[in-house]
Amino acid sequence: MSSFCELCGRKVIDEKKTVLIDGIAFNVCKGCSKRGKPYTPPISISNAKTSSITAARTTASNKSISPMRKIDMTDNTILNPEFAKLIREARMKKGLTHDQLGAQMNEKAGLLRKFETGALRPDELLAKKLQRFLGIHLYVSIQEE
Repeated sequence: MSSFCELCGRKVIDEKKTVLIDGIAFNVCKGCSKRGKPYTPPISISNAKTSSITAARTTASNKSISPMRKIDMTDNTILNPEFAKLIREARMKKGLTHDQLGAQMNEKAGLLRKFETGALRPDELLAKKLQRFLGIHLYVSIQEE
């Protein structure tokens, strides 16, 4: 069966070599084999051996580790729908202007105005920052609604 070199395209007559070039395995002729490192494919273990190894690992690990908890993929808290009103009232209660609060929080006053009008929703980091500076709770539990 004739094959061709994957680098130069010549027909490989004598012996085909597999080399690694930039992390990719190529079947090349003897002349092009100098351009890469010799590559031998990894030896595959039969399924019977693999299954016995994994079974031994799981039984050994089950003895020392407590059963795994399920990871809850849903978040139990959401941003309060009236976040804009809460932010405005807390800022006014503290007697701060947008500029003063922005300077304290190291955020732009325009951003705070957008939060208060509801034009923009604060992301989790900014919401936590607002909660800390204003002493309010912007996140509510889903069960409370």
